[in-house]
Amino acid sequence: MKFIFVFITTMLFLGSSIAQSNFQDRSNTYYEIAQSGTKEQKEDLAKELFSIAKTSKNEKEIELASNYLFRLGYETSSDSLRTVIAKKFPKGEVARGAYIKEVYYKQENVKAKEKSYNYLTKTWPIKPDVDKMAYDYVIADLARSFADEGDKQKALFYIGKMNERFWRAQGYVPVATKLLQKGDTAAALPLLQTAIDDAEYYISLPENQKDNKAGFAAIGYPGYISQLVNIYNDQGRQLEALQIIERAISLVPDQADRFSTSYFQGLEAAGRKLEALQQLEILYTQGTFTYKGKMTELYIALNGSDDGLTNYFTRLDQQVVKAIRAHIAKSTVLKAAPEFELLNLKGEKVSLASLKGKVVVLDFWATWCQPCIRSFPGMQAAQQSYADDPEVEFIFINTWERDADYKEKVKAFIQKNKYPFEVLYDDQKDAETGKNLAARFGVNGIPAKFIIDKEGIIRYFLTGSSPNVDYIKLEMHELIESAKKANKG
Repeated sequence: MKFIFVFITTMLFLGSSIAQSNFQDRSNTYYEIAQSGTKEQKEDLAKELFSIAKTSKNEKEIELASNYLFRLGYETSSDSLRTVIAKKFPKGEVARGAYIKEVYYKQENVKAKEKSYNYLTKTWPIKPDVDKMAYDYVIADLARSFADEGDKQKALFYIGKMNERFWRAQGYVPVATKLLQKGDTAAALPLLQTAIDDAEYYISLPENQKDNKAGFAAIGYPGYISQLVNIYNDQGRQLEALQIIERAISLVPDQADRFSTSYFQGLEAAGRKLEALQQLEILYTQGTFTYKGKMTELYIALNGSDDGLTNYFTRLDQQVVKAIRAHIAKSTVLKAAPEFELLNLKGEKVSLASLKGKVVVLDFWATWCQPCIRSFPGMQAAQQSYADDPEVEFIFINTWERDADYKEKVKAFIQKNKYPFEVLYDDQKDAETGKNLAARFGVNGIPAKFIIDKEGIIRYFLTGSSPNVDYIKLEMHELIESAKKANKG
């Protein structure tokens, strides 16, 4: 009898594994077609997905169909289908997600959020086999809300409910930051230390055990260390702070430059002025110019005067430009830009053809994309520096928005922040491929920036962002001035 039970259990496990494998294979196939398939392949896939939506009795299968219908440009059908899924499977993940988005996140005060959270966990209990990240996002938000209200006990109570170790620092650290702002170092320290311990656990895993979760957990590590070091410095524990930084650098030597800000402070406090200046030089050559005054101070202290100071900064500036040029050289594309005609915020048509004879900077972005928004002050400064140059045009392509009323939200965002940008909506599909402009440019992540020369040739393509205004301004200058020159490639 025991053998039969084990056999049946094993077969159920294998059946589940095979089903999961087949599901993933189908998802991979759909992705390839949506990403680079022909128009006919996409049309056939859409028909298959609509058929699945009508006949399947499996929530995950229908949700997969909804997701890929959205990718294929059937946004309205995809949204309608998700509404159907939520009604058909009221205890399922789609219904849960809809509740979180449409009910929980629309609560106006922390008490209402707590009541909504309790309803969420009662209606959709947290079980071993469910996606716990959806709950962790809510828990982290609820804990931060209580911290904002000054209710430390509730904030700590809810933060202790977080499930995923690789992600929980995203809840712990904001609460710790708020506690520090209120002067409660004793309550903040354990949260920061837990975030650091979690990151170090994943950092120290054998290489063959590191996955995306491990990579994500380690991303914030330098920031957590910096916050802890600042606390120690404020407490007069500079030596301990310096030891913490140097240990952290030994754990992640490839991220050493990310510790430079806090490292220089510890080195200066320890009287190691030359090493402190060297750390500031690292920051400067990466485009962080805010410490120029401190660098001047350390330079004079080490040299006894400001003799040679001008030449010193000239050499550093040359290194910055050299590094930027080396970086953009790796970003060279040299291919014709896809033609386009899109509407701006005023409803006016703007085409690439109308911009011929100008160097065009295209910046693909979305309102929900924090890295995109983080780079906007720098992009605004860069645009302003070319305000009197009729040969240069900055265009901001709004893409990948998730809400049906995204046009109103985009307008409100631009108006609220007073950005003087020419924004175009990426809502037109190519007649042949069915792709929007982002897909036609090969955009796989945002922000994505393209520099197009006067002949309509893409000269450079860059991804990622920086919050450093001066660096972005300098980088854009090098890109634009290079694109103005005739292409010799």
